[in-house]
Amino acid sequence: MNHILPRLILLPVAAALVAVSCNKNVGEGTNVALKRQFDAWRAIHYPAAQEKDGIYIIEDIPGTGREWDDDLPVTFLTYTMRNLDGTVTFNTDEQWARQLGTWSQTGYYGPQITLTGEDASYAGLDILLEGMRQGGTRTAIIPSWMLTYKRYDSPEKYLENSTDAASTIYTITFLDQTENLKEYEFRNLKDYASENWHVTDTLSTGAVFFKSFTEFDDDPVEMPIDTTVYINYTGRRLSDGQVFDTTIADTAKVYHIYNASKTYAPVPVTWAEKAADIKLDGSKVVDGFALGMFAMHAGEKASFCFGFNLGYGSSGSGSMIPGYAALQFDIELVPEP
Repeated sequence: MNHILPRLILLPVAAALVAVSCNKNVGEGTNVALKRQFDAWRAIHYPAAQEKDGIYIIEDIPGTGREWDDDLPVTFLTYTMRNLDGTVTFNTDEQWARQLGTWSQTGYYGPQITLTGEDASYAGLDILLEGMRQGGTRTAIIPSWMLTYKRYDSPEKYLENSTDAASTIYTITFLDQTENLKEYEFRNLKDYASENWHVTDTLSTGAVFFKSFTEFDDDPVEMPIDTTVYINYTGRRLSDGQVFDTTIADTAKVYHIYNASKTYAPVPVTWAEKAADIKLDGSKVVDGFALGMFAMHAGEKASFCFGFNLGYGSSGSGSMIPGYAALQFDIELVPEP
């Protein structure tokens, strides 16, 4: 994401909500007719929904942790989005995925990082979060006119400036908040490295926690510049350990990412005078990978982890690396195949 909650290309509004031109009174604004149609639908399907500043709460399961603070810009949550006809359009909750039959071994189901506030998230989502406590789950209908990044003084003003979005039913669970995402993630990385590798310091070249699993009899051999070495590697999401890429066939099979058309074998790394110039199989790599590799020596086996700012940033990569993901790589320098 520049926020995990995506600016999706939302589906068209349900037919009952768009087919209003033939029903409106002469001189009545389209948005007023849209609201009347929405209210009629809601009265049929969710008559007990409670209105809250322009959205409609269907279910509220209170949490017991701290209350959501609109002054903190980063919120961690899980959520499911549904059209008014019940079709799920986006889901990050494992339980929902299993119920829907869409669960995948390689899918990511966990905390989603959402930037909140004007120009960062929908007004209706911020209203939905108001008053929630950590661990709580809330379901609400957010009308199309509340799915805007702008902020107005009243629900009527939102309606006057209605967007082309589709009214959506959100189910969210509030997990945590932070003011500084990099610091929050760094603390988690440090805890992970300390608990799993007994490492507390980062490399001097960046916020990369590095653990060598090789004991050298003599001083380790430094890599000569402008040479080619070979590595086996495995990359995984730090949050759940799921492997997203590897050069080892058995590892790919264990983590359900095996591709029969792919060659599983050591790949070449071009060494350089500085980390930024290191290349993997002829291609540039993310900063965290380059910094970790640059710390290695001939014949070494090591693991290292780093945060999103040294990885794939706020957008992630492909279907397996979500935005803001911390990553771990397990590397072994091997003889030329």
